[in-house]
Amino acid sequence: MAQKLNEVYDSYLRKKNHSKSASRYVGMEEWFHSSRAGLCHRKHFFGSIQKVKGSELSEDTLRIFRIGELIHEDIQEAVRQYAEQEAVPIFIEKELFLPALNVRGFIDLAIVDEDILYDIKTCNSYKWKMMFGRSVDQSPSENYALQLATYGLWYLENYGTLKGMKIVYYNKNNSMMREVDIPMESLNKAQQYWESVVADCKLESPPPLELGVSPVYKWECNPKYCDYYEVCGGGIKQIME
Repeated sequence: MAQKLNEVYDSYLRKKNHSKSASRYVGMEEWFHSSRAGLCHRKHFFGSIQKVKGSELSEDTLRIFRIGELIHEDIQEAVRQYAEQEAVPIFIEKELFLPALNVRGFIDLAIVDEDILYDIKTCNSYKWKMMFGRSVDQSPSENYALQLATYGLWYLENYGTLKGMKIVYYNKNNSMMREVDIPMESLNKAQQYWESVVADCKLESPPPLELGVSPVYKWECNPKYCDYYEVCGGGIKQIME
């Protein structure tokens, strides 16, 4: 081959990622992304208010994301087939809008007649051990819980009843799976989070750097995890150095 196999694959993944971004996000930039729930307010400002184009993802990050996408697709297809067989109403990758909060997103999976929402998350063995490898299970990441609770806000608004929210974790290292219930009080936390984002993004300039808000976590200020690291000037590092 004229190119190395990994270069051919990386090119394929980059084209696939561009195609997905074009179909899902081009022309809808003004909406806040539900997948960024519980994260840095400045991300929302740069992405949805200033409409800054995020930096390109690295090749290794694209490969990691693709593994997650393939697992998502497999689980969703399994549920789709089950739902058809049992005549169970479901949503898969359902697009949602919360106009009052300027939020848009896609629900991984919802079983409508049970009023239960599911979000699928892949993780490595280290994160799995941090959550489930102790004598007492740890709570899931707060931003994951707020993301799912954002979908819950939409579901309640449109269907009136919500009986459960579950994150389904898939360990990429050994294929173990586990469901974690998200408490209903996360709905109020999600509402408050998005209201604070709306308020912060009404400013003419980016929200001020403040650990716990912008960014919420120190690890967010890293070019590997943030599309806007460069335009933000390194984030929290500006006031910590």
